[in-house]
Amino acid sequence: MRKILLAALVLMGCLNRADAQLLVYDLSFNTTGPSVNYSFLEGGYLVVDVSAQSVTSVVILTDPTTQLQYYTTGLLSGTYMEMLEEGTGSEYAVIYSNSGSAGSDNIAFQILGKTSNNTGVGGGNSLSIARKLRGYLLASAAESATSSTSGNATVSGNTTFSYGFAGSSKVTASLQGGLTSASNSNRLDAAAALDNLTQVLENRGIFADSSSSSNSTATSSSTTTSNSTSSQ
Repeated sequence: MRKILLAALVLMGCLNRADAQLLVYDLSFNTTGPSVNYSFLEGGYLVVDVSAQSVTSVVILTDPTTQLQYYTTGLLSGTYMEMLEEGTGSEYAVIYSNSGSAGSDNIAFQILGKTSNNTGVGGGNSLSIARKLRGYLLASAAESATSSTSGNATVSGNTTFSYGFAGSSKVTASLQGGLTSASNSNRLDAAAALDNLTQVLENRGIFADSSSSSNSTATSSSTTTSNSTSSQ
């Protein structure tokens, strides 16, 4: 009887473990077009939960006063979907923002990429995935004494400038194979995967509070770490 009960508890534990199908992407930003006070986006990660069709992120920003890097987990979020191209039947993955604002910051972004054949992504999962997605991001915030990208004001959004900013970036998301496989092999949900990514950044000296961060933009602006493997 005890053995049966133990087996049942083990089975319940397995069933209760997260069974998300996650994709982790490196993010890069390149400013394009006219801009004002817009030079703080340094990189980051996207976490895509394919099953839930949701997207979250951790983005590295630069404190304009100290030039120290820090991260925020609230700047980019959105929806993941797949669609067929009329006439060719080619499948594309599309990620787009859910709303026009994040706190006091106005954010809109959309990226897309052509999917490949089913690919192993860890944890016994095989998915049709886009290894690279490209698109654009538009961002702005009003000048305010209580604006939010870190430094000299009360935080009310995901940035903390006391002055406004506006600009646009070309965005590239590249599949991070090692982190994707590790997340799925460990059966993490999106929140746990995001926690792992923030730990990766903190191990590099980049924290949620810029006053605690030790890396400047001159030292590092890449999101790829020496202990993680990129998928080629």
